[in-house]
Amino acid sequence: MTESRPARSDWLTLPNAITVARLLIVVPIGILLLHDEAPVWTAVLVALFGMSDWVDGFIARRLGQTSRVGELIDPIADRIGVVAIAVLLVISGHLPLWIALLIAGTDVLLFVFWLFHRNAKIPPVTMVGKVRTAAIMFGLALIVVGRIPESDVLMFIGVVLTGIGAVLHVLTGFGYARAILRSGPGA
Repeated sequence: MTESRPARSDWLTLPNAITVARLLIVVPIGILLLHDEAPVWTAVLVALFGMSDWVDGFIARRLGQTSRVGELIDPIADRIGVVAIAVLLVISGHLPLWIALLIAGTDVLLFVFWLFHRNAKIPPVTMVGKVRTAAIMFGLALIVVGRIPESDVLMFIGVVLTGIGAVLHVLTGFGYARAILRSGPGA
């Protein structure tokens, strides 16, 4: 006799819950950055934000819980979170405006480009894309850690690393735009 189990929703997975939590954690990060308070707690939250990006993917693959929903919400959570943290660091005077503009501008242009080619496949993540994400997330974390008294040098390193990541982000954006064009509608 075979026991029937109710079908699990494609979106109701542990990795997707981690992705949603990653997006929600941006709210307390934003509050702490805007009020320039609790630099240690802010650094811990930003580190959790960055690490959760790796953790959700690892768990999804390990537990066989990859899903179409996860493929869509994971990069959206990353982009919204990274742009929000970058903008908040610009507002608080810890990140140059040009870096945030490169990151946000590339994301906006790529989103608009995708809207016009909506039926095209979303391109897979490239190695440059992974390096870019790591550079930006680690750089932002170092900037936030650099707000802790006597950690100024880490802020400088974080700004340089985030700047490098932003330039890689533009290059990656061009690559993704080309891949969207090549995949064509519904390809």
